[in-house]
Parts: sequence; structure tokens; C-alpha cells
Amino acid sequence: MRSAYIALEPITVYALVPLAFASLLTGLIMSLGTPWGLFRHYWVIFKLMLTVLATIILLGFTQSISGMVGVAADPKTSLTVLRAMGAGMNHAVGALVVLLVITTLSVYKPRGITRYGWRKQQEKRNVLQP
Repeated sequence: MRSAYIALEPITVYALVPLAFASLLTGLIMSLGTPWGLFRHYWVIFKLMLTVLATIILLGFTQSISGMVGVAADPKTSLTVLRAMGAGMNHAVGALVVLLVITTLSVYKPRGITRYGWRKQQEKRNVLQP
């Protein structure tokens, strides 16, 4: 159990945080290169907000992980204390829910166009009509 806590820090720093930023960056690039755009549909904006929020929470949680690793690395810490720390299960469950919502939005693409998106559609129609 102690080693699992100690492994949390490098996994978070070298895998989760870079992947969170990669997700944010690729989402921005993909939104700019697709017909859905970045500000044309509400679901795209909502996905962006969820991704930014999840990344910010992850960055804040890295401080908690550092504290847990410090406690777990101390050989005087009992297993009872380690079990009581919980390893951030609330954050893990919350992250899973956010990922499921983002994936659902990507698959189903609910209706709802922004004013900017509506204006762009009108401009496109006016250009195409002689």
C-alpha cells in the first residue's frame, strides 16, 4: 500500500498532467479544424469548460498527492493512517464522471447553436446564394 502512494506522484506529474494539457490542446486544435468550431455550439463550449476545470482541479490535487506521498514515505506511518487517507478516491470518481460527460457530448453532439454560430451560418448561406 505504501508503494502505491509513493507511485502516485510520478504518475501524476509525468503522465496525468501532461495528458490533461494534451487533451486541452488537441481539443482546441480539433475544434478549430472541424465544422463544429470552437464557439459555434454550446456543447463544444461546455466540453472546453469541463476540460479546463478538470485540469485546474488536477493541478490543485497534485499538491495533495505530494502531501500523501510525504506521509507514506515516512516508515513510522502506520497502515491504519495510510488506509484513512483514501488516495483521493473522490477526485478519481469525479474525474471519471467528467470524462464520461465529455465523451457523451462528443458522441451525441446535442443541438444548440450559439449566436456566433447562427451568424456564421447566415453568412455562409448568403455567400452561397447568388
